[in-house]
Amino acid sequence: MSLAKARKGLKTEKKGGKVSPDQKLLNQFFETHDNHNKSDKNFKFSHFHPGHAEDAFKLSAEFMEIANKNPDNAIEKVVEHANKASETSNLELVRHALMMFISHHPSARNKNLRIPPLIKRSPGSTVPKKKQVSTAEKFKETEGENPELYMNWYREDPNLNEHHEHWHIVYGATGVPDLDNPLTKRVHKDRHGELFVYMHRQMLARYDIERIGLGLSLVKPLDDYSAPIEEGYHPNENLVDAEDRNDPYSTFGSRDHKKQLRNIPSSKDKTEELKTEDMQTSREKIEKAVNCGKFYNDTKIDIDTLGAVLESYQNGNVEHLIEYYGLKYYGDNIGLHGSGHLIIGNITDDPGVMSQTRVAARDPVFWRWHRHIDNLVKTWEENQEPNDFSKSLPVKLQDVILVFKDKLPIHHGETQDEEAAEFGKKSFGGENFCKDVSKNDIVTNELETKMKTRVWTHIADSGSTEEIDFLFPREFYYYFRVENTSASEFIATFRVFLVPEELAESRVHWIELDKFKESLPANSKTVVCRDCDMSSIVRQPPQKTDDELDDTALPIDTTPDAEGINTNDTFCDCGWPFHLLLPRGRKGGMKFKLLVFISDWSEDKVEVPKENIRCGSISFCGAQKPADKYPDNKPMGYPLDRPFKNNSYKETFAGLNNAVIKDVSIKLVKDFPEIVEGC
Repeated sequence: MSLAKARKGLKTEKKGGKVSPDQKLLNQFFETHDNHNKSDKNFKFSHFHPGHAEDAFKLSAEFMEIANKNPDNAIEKVVEHANKASETSNLELVRHALMMFISHHPSARNKNLRIPPLIKRSPGSTVPKKKQVSTAEKFKETEGENPELYMNWYREDPNLNEHHEHWHIVYGATGVPDLDNPLTKRVHKDRHGELFVYMHRQMLARYDIERIGLGLSLVKPLDDYSAPIEEGYHPNENLVDAEDRNDPYSTFGSRDHKKQLRNIPSSKDKTEELKTEDMQTSREKIEKAVNCGKFYNDTKIDIDTLGAVLESYQNGNVEHLIEYYGLKYYGDNIGLHGSGHLIIGNITDDPGVMSQTRVAARDPVFWRWHRHIDNLVKTWEENQEPNDFSKSLPVKLQDVILVFKDKLPIHHGETQDEEAAEFGKKSFGGENFCKDVSKNDIVTNELETKMKTRVWTHIADSGSTEEIDFLFPREFYYYFRVENTSASEFIATFRVFLVPEELAESRVHWIELDKFKESLPANSKTVVCRDCDMSSIVRQPPQKTDDELDDTALPIDTTPDAEGINTNDTFCDCGWPFHLLLPRGRKGGMKFKLLVFISDWSEDKVEVPKENIRCGSISFCGAQKPADKYPDNKPMGYPLDRPFKNNSYKETFAGLNNAVIKDVSIKLVKDFPEIVEGC
């Protein structure tokens, strides 16, 4: 079934999506803001605090146990327990535990239950910080002006921040309770540490690309823990943490220009609990390890273990490494990554956004801290040998053709993918397979984006509205012309990446656009059609209309089809926002390199039940069930996971029949036709 056809059965509540009784119960709990425990005004839940994360894990295990014992009314009983727990526990901790439950347990997933969008369950945490500079062509530094203001439109994007929060729910640092035995067993997701590195690296690459598009410098890593932080951050005054307006700590704290890191004192006895000098010691130990390629016990470093050590992901095998390379906080081990979030987030007595996953990316220092963390991994990677692509595959990738959706002579509805594929076969295949089609009026080498505005309502306040800016791409189809030169069927994995021409030699700046498999018949010349909104990184279904950006798509009919399958099961809320699929580019056009690389699916495939393969973003979110394997045997980011041959991307991919690098540009325009109803 095409995405367009399946997507037709999903609508927001505003457009006819069915809110089931169980979904209403969940919504009511998340949207209640006045029943949280007020016994300790200074307590603020943080996913980065190991003790808080473990408490949330235990509570989510209790929810799962209750659901298992009450299959007929699981959600009712779970919400009942959540309300009871919120009387004595911090409400944000209870919410986090409930979101873990919804994301993983069959009693929620099998009913298509969703976590309410951030704007509904915590409206104060989504208030944008609008600046008029978002459409500026280039930054021109003037005395006293903060250049980081030019990136507000990106950092403050509510859906980007929701993605970051949701990823940390799906890949919690404590693991996931075993679905059958939640109180006694813990499941550690496959390649969690590696995905922690990869997902955040992709976020960083995209942020850097937007920066250079505006003439700003690349993100400067936060390497010096004793130096003042150059840029300050003052959240929107309506951005709130707790929903109790009488709470003096309800808003997120500000960080002034040139503020210096400090040790975090315990809230109980005011003794120093988390120290910057201990962070420095941790960092020096990690640097020593990555430079020699081994941990302190002579264990060879691999990226999954290194990522787990940095994040402090207790996957059952690295506790001794985390204890050696991490820090102690309230008696628990915490990794360098989490300790940085907490120390930066608690730079004043009123905790700032860095201590919360749902708002951390709003602060410029978030990106600086993660560039520092990623550089530690990159140091180890650069000491590895380049990938060996000498094995010849029986494919010849001729080219990739780009066509805007609105230019295709097709009906834009549930049959559009089939019609688009048929158009490609006729126009670019058959006798036209080897023809140069670059001059064809329908073909483009210049993709387009535009800045749009949508009305934002301050739900938690007076109900006043304002317009906020957000990016949106002109939708397109890829057409890959590829020949199978063998006498047997070949199943190919297509891997698509993009990088600005000026950053092409930096492999950490190549962003993933898509990854998918396709069967190529024996001795065939095939035109493979692919819709951009099927991207391997994008949340599914893609959020395109204004109401979809602010709400969650729900089924309009939960009745199984003739084969007993509920097609909506293939969707969930983990993944990158569709409207940020492409970088913004520049008004005059910005030059990029588009890489298409084909690998052998028989070597890439992982045995995962068919129904579990895709939920949201397979690249950022993995398989559906906690115990399933990550659905790609290759390293994340392959073939860009290792150093380039002779530090040259051209040499690395030169002469390969299974790779094509295409020159494209991305142009920021005032407007273009849109084909999604309601845009």
